[in-house]
Amino acid sequence: MKRILFTTTALLGAVLTRAQQLDTLAPRQPALQLEPSATQQPDSFALGILLSCGTAGVVITEATRQGPQPGTTIQPALSRIAGVQVTPFSGAPGAWATVRIRGVANVAGNSQPLYVVDGIPVYNLDAKPEEWTGPYRFINSNPYNPVESAVPFSPMGNPLLDLPVEDVAQVEVLKGAAATALYGMQGTNGVIRISTRRGADGLALAQKLRVRYAGWGGLQQVRQRYELMNARQYAEMANEAARNDGFTPPYSPAQLNSLPEADWQDKAFRVAGMQSHNLSLDGLTDHLTRYYVAADYLQQAGVLRNSALSRYSLRANVEQPVGRKLTITARVAGSQLDQRQPGYQSDAGNLLTSLLQAKPLVPPPAPDPYYTYDPLRNLEQVYFAPRTRRLQGQLQLHYQIMPALAVRAYASRELAELQGDLHQPAFAPPNSPVVNYEQRATSDTKTGVYGAELRYQQTLQDRHAVTGSLHYQQQRYKRKLRLQQDIYSNDPNLPSPTIGQSYFQTQLDNDPLHNATGSVTYAYDGRYELQASMRADFLLATDERSEQHRWFPGAEVRWHLGRENFLLHQSVVSTLTLRTGAGRTRSFYSFDQTDHLDAGLLLGVLQDKLTLDAQVYRRRTEDAQTLLSGQFYGTNGPQTYYYQSLVGLQNQGLELTLQGSWQLGQLRGLSTVAVAANQNKVTALRFNDQAVDKIDNLEKGQPVSRFFVFEQDGTYPAGSPNAGQIRFRDQDNNGRIDNGDGVYQGNGLPRRTLNVYQQLSWKRWQLQAQFDGLFGYQIYNPTLLGLDRPSGGFNASARALNYWTPANQNTSIPRPLVYTPFLRLGDNNLENGNHLRLSQLAVSYEVLNSRSRRLSVWVGGQNLFVTGSYRGFDPNVSSGGASPLLAGQDASVYPVARVWQLGVRGQF
Repeated sequence: MKRILFTTTALLGAVLTRAQQLDTLAPRQPALQLEPSATQQPDSFALGILLSCGTAGVVITEATRQGPQPGTTIQPALSRIAGVQVTPFSGAPGAWATVRIRGVANVAGNSQPLYVVDGIPVYNLDAKPEEWTGPYRFINSNPYNPVESAVPFSPMGNPLLDLPVEDVAQVEVLKGAAATALYGMQGTNGVIRISTRRGADGLALAQKLRVRYAGWGGLQQVRQRYELMNARQYAEMANEAARNDGFTPPYSPAQLNSLPEADWQDKAFRVAGMQSHNLSLDGLTDHLTRYYVAADYLQQAGVLRNSALSRYSLRANVEQPVGRKLTITARVAGSQLDQRQPGYQSDAGNLLTSLLQAKPLVPPPAPDPYYTYDPLRNLEQVYFAPRTRRLQGQLQLHYQIMPALAVRAYASRELAELQGDLHQPAFAPPNSPVVNYEQRATSDTKTGVYGAELRYQQTLQDRHAVTGSLHYQQQRYKRKLRLQQDIYSNDPNLPSPTIGQSYFQTQLDNDPLHNATGSVTYAYDGRYELQASMRADFLLATDERSEQHRWFPGAEVRWHLGRENFLLHQSVVSTLTLRTGAGRTRSFYSFDQTDHLDAGLLLGVLQDKLTLDAQVYRRRTEDAQTLLSGQFYGTNGPQTYYYQSLVGLQNQGLELTLQGSWQLGQLRGLSTVAVAANQNKVTALRFNDQAVDKIDNLEKGQPVSRFFVFEQDGTYPAGSPNAGQIRFRDQDNNGRIDNGDGVYQGNGLPRRTLNVYQQLSWKRWQLQAQFDGLFGYQIYNPTLLGLDRPSGGFNASARALNYWTPANQNTSIPRPLVYTPFLRLGDNNLENGNHLRLSQLAVSYEVLNSRSRRLSVWVGGQNLFVTGSYRGFDPNVSSGGASPLLAGQDASVYPVARVWQLGVRGQF
């Protein structure tokens, strides 16, 4: 009976208020959008950014028809918002990216936000890289072995590639306490709301057929390479290593002068092309049919040989009024993504590590190439070729019952299908049976979302503004993924050609997730505003014991001081709003719970030509998602086991955004500076129902992502038994160096972020520039650790040229040895990740601008320079995936490329 009453209540109303509850008393147009010139249309200047002291935080509005859109997804633009960090898994074509909003709310789980496109949650049930091979791939199976670094398997490309940037009209980032509470058990990591384009840009005036084209071509190159020894330097080091271990030097003086040098990075990397084309038709007919139809093509050849990506996309949005009160909206989108990933491991991690460590010498000729080591063999002959197809459809009915009351109902389906095969030559040693290795990854995801909303909006006596909504939604997910590996042989002596088989498979077929939300907003006299909501997420079952109900309250209070009488009649302060909010969320199908408090101030002066948005927050999470690993030594050697503990987390921080629009003669500009500071720490630990202070690298009062290191105390001096070897501190004073001497240090999650965004307009010229900075974190690169320990068997870094000798003892680099000791990660091996990047630069020139025709050309680039001391490919990568526990790791994965672009945009 309780379930029936609860369901009836939900169905009567139906949930959710509009997700972007911005300041309901503020104008809907971007307050800081530049004034258009006499020859420009109202929307013709680049991105407008609306700063709101409301729940949504920040809105990035539709890109101008003339402004270039150089990215392949919308994710790089999200870092313009204070408190948002965007870190790619690698620079490979189609690579995933981690978007973190206001820190982290779990330890080893996924930290991705909820993506909502045109009001429907999408992309969120895709098989994420961490889910393909079980827990052992996103947890370092041996935290004491520094040469291991987890790289999740990523057969499915970034799902945001399904949505071309040119099809996007608006992006909203929900990070506030009250806003995320509206999404209940899906809102802990924040929400990214995306609106696609509508016919005639959503305007009410009739518009004839308009044809728009946006295209660009670009060249990519590796921005920074590893600095390694050349052939002679390596050979001299190998000779030194041989002498130190009592062996004959392998290279004679004559050989040193005629070494066949090989630059393996130069052979593996290339200057690669890429191109993007988007063609769209839109308009508003005399019968009020609003339509937008677009086709998009993206092709990218990777900077690493044998890597590539291509995307085909179609989209159609149609709106049709039926009578004066009913409007029917239909949206359909489909895409196909083809990738080519070289090597055995995702993002080319182990492939590039082997290549960097290879001797810088051309291998000598051999009678049988099979027995000749070739660092490029796997790059040229082994690749994974996944194909992802996606189809989305949505139907919505909107009925205006009366001017103040409206109802809408909607249904959506999303289908995503992946199939990928590993291609490699057969294992065929001379005079031996042929062995074939096959690997296939498949995934099938089906999502259904259905809902209805009743919305009331009314202003009474010109003072009391009331908005209320009831919304019900049902979400149903089905997903099956399988990774299978088979080994075959043509050996006639075997009873079966199959000599080995393994597979990993998971299947999700959940009961429908229901949610019901009621919200109300009340504003008095344009000065005082209260928002309150309550969302219930529940699973219905045949017995009450299996039912699950979760409640998520949210509230926010605002005081618009700028509309008080004591500030209303002065000319300096144009906007002044104070706000505070609270909300509760959870992670999807998890037991954690996050309570969120925040407060903010929005100050605008000089008719909002200069604004300051300041926000502080604190998020406390109980029972955060945690899966840890340990080791024990059994009869078959080291064994890894996994266990869970209950962890409490706290994130607190400050976000500041300063934005100004200005004009000097014909030069107009929009300048934005966004800075944020976040501090995360562990607040509680429980294991086996007991409160503890420390579990591995998790410790009360310390950040989540730390590194297990040994403190280096120089090198042993000449004359000692370990002369020239690295000396570590004996922390426990037991007379030997073991795991008990290791300590946890550093932080893989940036504590501070910076974004500077600048737009300039002068006559027909426009400029856009975006700078991004990450500060206060360290990077662990296991490849650099090995390259900094010289030996005769592998190449080494240029830094290793300063190795220890009796005449050069004041160095941190050990002496070369043929047989190197067990590698331990020293505290000085952690790299400083601080950097500032010119993420985007574009200069455009308007060739033609008439009432219906426009044409512009532009040149630009991405990742043009990066400051800092990091010696790897790029300091902003997360090769361990989205898990906070593995943040700050770089397994020498595929480099993020520098891109030079030339594009054209036009409409007719």
